[in-house]
Amino acid sequence: MEGIIFSLLTLTCICTFISTQDLDVTFHLMEDQPNNTLIGSLEEETGLSKKINESLANLKFNLKKKEEPIVSLFRLAESSQLFTNQVIDRENVKVCQYKIQCVFDFDVIVTSSASSYFGTISVHVNVTDVNDHSPTFEPNRVQLNLAESTPANRSVYRVEPAQDLDKGGNNSVQSYQFIQVVPASSISMDFRMEEIISPTEGLSRNIFTNITLDYERQQSYVYHILARDGGNPQRTGTFTLEINVVDENDNSPIFEKSRAEVTLEENTSISTPFYVFRASDKDSGKNGQIEFRFKKFQEQFQEIASLFSIENDTGTVRVIGNLKYEHGKVYHIVVEATDKGDIPRYATAQLDVTVKDSGNNAPKININFLSSDLGNNTVSVSEEAILEQAIAIINVEDTDTGPNGEVTCRTYNTFFGLQSLNDGYKVIVQHYLDRETQSTHNIRITCADKGTPVLESVVQFTVIVLDANDNPPKFSEFYYNAKVDENNNRGKQIIQVQATDKDIGENGQISYFIDPPSDNRFSIGRDTGIVTANVDFDREQSVHITFTVRATDHGTPPQNTTANIWLDIEDVNDNPPNFLKANFVFSVNENLPADSFVGAVQAVDKDEGKNGEFIFAISEDYANKSAIPFNVSSSGEIKTYQPLDRELLNRYDFQVIAVDKGDPSLTGTAHVTVNINDKNDNAPIFIFPSTDNHTIIIPNTTPLESIIASIQAYDLDEDSNGYGNGKVLFYIDGGNEGDVFYLNHDTGSLHYRKPVGVAEDYTFHLKIRARDNGNEALEARRDLDIIVKYMNATAGLKPNQDDSDKNILIVVIVVCVTIVVSVALIAVICMLRRKNEDKMKENAPPFLASRSPTSTLYDRPPAYQVNVTQGDKPRPRVSFSKDSDNTFTKQQLMEKMTGHPNGRIESGKYMHHNQQNPKPHTEESPSETSGETIPSDSGHGGSEEDFTSHNHNNNIDKRLPLQPTFLKNGVLLMQEPHSSQTNTLPNERRLNSVSSNLPVSKYMDDSLLTSSINSLWSDNNHTINRQNSNNVQKLPTIPAWTGYHTSDRMNDSLLFYSKDTTLGSHSAHSRDDDECTTTSGSYTINDDIDDSFDNRPRDMFV
Repeated sequence: MEGIIFSLLTLTCICTFISTQDLDVTFHLMEDQPNNTLIGSLEEETGLSKKINESLANLKFNLKKKEEPIVSLFRLAESSQLFTNQVIDRENVKVCQYKIQCVFDFDVIVTSSASSYFGTISVHVNVTDVNDHSPTFEPNRVQLNLAESTPANRSVYRVEPAQDLDKGGNNSVQSYQFIQVVPASSISMDFRMEEIISPTEGLSRNIFTNITLDYERQQSYVYHILARDGGNPQRTGTFTLEINVVDENDNSPIFEKSRAEVTLEENTSISTPFYVFRASDKDSGKNGQIEFRFKKFQEQFQEIASLFSIENDTGTVRVIGNLKYEHGKVYHIVVEATDKGDIPRYATAQLDVTVKDSGNNAPKININFLSSDLGNNTVSVSEEAILEQAIAIINVEDTDTGPNGEVTCRTYNTFFGLQSLNDGYKVIVQHYLDRETQSTHNIRITCADKGTPVLESVVQFTVIVLDANDNPPKFSEFYYNAKVDENNNRGKQIIQVQATDKDIGENGQISYFIDPPSDNRFSIGRDTGIVTANVDFDREQSVHITFTVRATDHGTPPQNTTANIWLDIEDVNDNPPNFLKANFVFSVNENLPADSFVGAVQAVDKDEGKNGEFIFAISEDYANKSAIPFNVSSSGEIKTYQPLDRELLNRYDFQVIAVDKGDPSLTGTAHVTVNINDKNDNAPIFIFPSTDNHTIIIPNTTPLESIIASIQAYDLDEDSNGYGNGKVLFYIDGGNEGDVFYLNHDTGSLHYRKPVGVAEDYTFHLKIRARDNGNEALEARRDLDIIVKYMNATAGLKPNQDDSDKNILIVVIVVCVTIVVSVALIAVICMLRRKNEDKMKENAPPFLASRSPTSTLYDRPPAYQVNVTQGDKPRPRVSFSKDSDNTFTKQQLMEKMTGHPNGRIESGKYMHHNQQNPKPHTEESPSETSGETIPSDSGHGGSEEDFTSHNHNNNIDKRLPLQPTFLKNGVLLMQEPHSSQTNTLPNERRLNSVSSNLPVSKYMDDSLLTSSINSLWSDNNHTINRQNSNNVQKLPTIPAWTGYHTSDRMNDSLLFYSKDTTLGSHSAHSRDDDECTTTSGSYTINDDIDDSFDNRPRDMFV
């Protein structure tokens, strides 16, 4: 005993260890594999089922976290196989871009349905790179213009490295090749490519000249730079370099000083200029224009840029940050000077700035203006002044001696500079002036000594630039747009144009003219620019007119410019709004809240302005406007103002108008149709089993595969050919011990599948569930009790001849009495039916009249005319009503079945039977006092009394048991195996086979036996085509077979099928003239009607 306990404990520990042990699996996957590519199997990699000694079918594999991008890229099957969920491109997956290794890590949770096992598998999917991208250059083509004076061994271009999206292995760029294309016949190359490693820029590839370029020798070059990756196959990217040799810009800027030193006080004010870089370029034009900037790739760049700035044009260096003295700290500022040539040339200089603490006399500055002195330190200069023209003399005095008395002056202005004299400086024009760009210049001159600390003085004056007529007039708009009504008044102002001139005085005075002067259609005020019309305009002849005006200043020589005027001829309101469609059709779901958007109507109006503006509304002429649950906004949006119910009305039609804002206004009209879409807002409602009728009784000798009952329910929602929300499916949720019974999900037929070996009566308590076909399915549940009666079918004694004779006599008497009673009953029934028909015609409700508006809201079964061609024998047809001329509406049917006009059950009204769906009025009930049914009355089974009543005298059944026999059409019949007597069916009594290409099932064809209650509702507003309807299944019947043994007694327990018994459910539900009800028992054969069920109305059910 102790050994067993120890073994159990050991086994428990092992299982616990395995269940908590994490497994690790790595898969390798090449990128760009097709979707649904098998990556691998977790079971094959881990052998988990063997480790935990469980079947793979019991294991369930789930992702621990359903997050992106895992769920988008991978799919885990129930068999533990991992598949791709899309084509994985490493370069397009964000997490893999620019990575050498691309690995996706995620966890898979493994649980068991047979045990408490719980484990985790760490999965790693390594997506291997494929060389599917070529190296690319950005840009891939560059054109250089090089001066012919470009010397040999000069770097002319830096090649940007090629980019390759592939990163795995050797798929990235591995090598570069420099190839000369033009000139093709040259043996030697005039350019080369070198790799240079710089401490500031790293590795770069520069293009160098091998010779001094000569324009007369070669005017252009073309080179290809190939970037190759290391993949297999190898991919190549190409960069094209085009070089043009030109005769310019062959000199680089030259600094006056390549290195300078400056010492600043740490309390130097912000914006104080302290040094000016001066450089010159022998070239002329833009090739000689110089710009200054701090070199980016230098030490201390960030710190230098935060403390100092340099003016691009003047090279003036200023303090922009708070300086701080640090012992031994020197700022080494490297400045680049570059010209503006097509191929810029560079030069560098260095300024060493030392910050130190600050005492002596500052210099004194005197200024003498050479140009027009306007007073208040203001001087005027013409904007046409030539370069190096002197405008002032600067004299500086410093009483200090030694370095403290040595003074230097500087200015920080782009257009004016200082030029040294023997005893001072002169202020000169160093750049061309433009009054329109800058009319005044504030010049600041700073003179500083060389003492320690350095002291300086500042003088400021203003230069006013005088105007010259160097600018033409400029219109406020290059293109004017004006409007005028047709049939306009002559001389009325059309538009006023305006031009400005940057010049002042007479140079800025402007006059206006029509251009050309020969255009007599218009006139313009010479000083005002007001344009008037000299002719009448007709919009039908011309919608738009274009003409030109000219503005001229009064300078010498005069300057002028022109502008175009686009004149629109306005129309009157002569076009009504026109809808884009005459009929708008929209659809909207039911049960949406008020103010839900349905759709929008659109219209256009050819008129302009207010005449072309319009608003939408529901037509005032529509008689039932109050019954339309929609609002139409002025913009054409259609919205609901109350929730909609498709079960009440599935379509609305109304008129919408569009009214423009002209005077008088014009109106357009369109028709709108709104179809109401069905939503799953109704749960199935059981017909059988019901709260009152939920028990069936069958003998244990019932043949296998027999249909013992028909589970029936209906749903008020739409059933579109078996695929809508109203489609009802049936399931057994519990109580089916040993799978004795089988429930067809679609038809609801309940089959007796397996024999029950019982020695006494046994009850099965089935849990029946009806579920509709909506996305969010609604369900109803019912309990069904099936009592299997124990029948001793094998007991019996050999009958004697006397008993047989007595039985024959009893049978003859019973038959005679039955015939007499039947005739009497038939006569009474006919009299009652005729009386009832007369009463119904007198008391028929008015809304069922043929011309009643209400009756047109629902489908009616059409009246069919059967045309029998010559030679065709009319086939019998099943009839389900007393009078085919009498019809009823869907609303009547729903009210009869549910007690409510719209077919819904009032909330809380029925709470019985586990609060399931209430019993509709169409539930079948065999009697007023019993909740059970028998096979002969409703097809849902037999009551216990039927079987016990035959055996209460303990009579012995002397017959052999009936045996099931299958016909060719799949119908099950009962025959008695008697060696001396043949009980086959007569040919004229056999059931005709239904023409079908489908294979015959061993079960009776459920579609032939019973039809779902879903076909009760008709969703088609049109007449049913009786020749092409395939919506209703054919319903055969069992032919009579009464081949009993001669010794059979009527009071013995006998299972048989009567002549008019419907296969499967043993009942036929039909539409009755008096009311919608369920009739039990049998149906009749009408030889005058076609026996095809294809054309019966869809709201009739069996």
